Amino acid sequence: MAETKDEWWVSRGGQRFGPVDFDTLVESARAGRLEPRTDLVTGGDLTDWVPAGEVDGIFERNQPEEPESKEGGGHTPPEDSLADSGSFDFGEKQTKLSLPGAPRLGYILGVTVLPTILAFGLGTVMPHVQSALGPDLGRFAPLIVLVIPILVIAITVKRFQNIGMSGWWLPGLLVPLLNLWLNYRLIACPPGYVYTRKLDVWGWILAVLYWLGVVAYFVLFFMFGLTAIKEMHDNGSFQQFKNQWEEIKTAPATTPSQ
Repeated sequence: MAETKDEWWVSRGGQRFGPVDFDTLVESARAGRLEPRTDLVTGGDLTDWVPAGEVDGIFERNQPEEPESKEGGGHTPPEDSLADSGSFDFGEKQTKLSLPGAPRLGYILGVTVLPTILAFGLGTVMPHVQSALGPDLGRFAPLIVLVIPILVIAITVKRFQNIGMSGWWLPGLLVPLLNLWLNYRLIACPPGYVYTRKLDVWGWILAVLYWLGVVAYFVLFFMFGLTAIKEMHDNGSFQQFKNQWEEIKTAPATTPSQ
């Protein structure tokens, strides 16, 4: 199946290598330099990253060959094959695992800056659009602002796909506490994080800033809550509420007239 297309990439530990041909993958698997469960591959007819052991032909019926002496004309692996001892060097600069969808910066700008620009632009042109459409159709013009939340939802779904998660996680952003974990992944994690479980430098910076912001939010919320309670106590709001409650409890019960 895989020999019809001759460009393949391998991902190990958050780094991507390639392209190489399918025979190189087979030779690397025979030599024990390719891990069937933890090394991810894509190429050929594949549209996503999958463990190397799940691709037909890489490990299937591949028995290690008997070593041959140099005098016997033994086969020498090509220069771009998987390097020994796990260095996994294909002879090119290593790059991060690349997945489709919205990248980290695109997501951050897409759910903050872009909606602000659209809201300002639509607010500016809306009176002109309503005037041009007339009173009958103009009343429906404000519905165009729905494009903003739709766009934000689409970008968020694409961002989930970029880190290796399903877009069906989107409703989880409405669940308390779960939304903190999901927002952390959306904001800080690099592409393919679900597979690599590794943060890059920017990921660590964004993660620290995000969790510091979360902690600061809860601290400020708690402090403002205590301040509000103290003010209510000082101005007698609590006593007033208590008196009203006592009046309700001691009020005689009334029965409906017959």
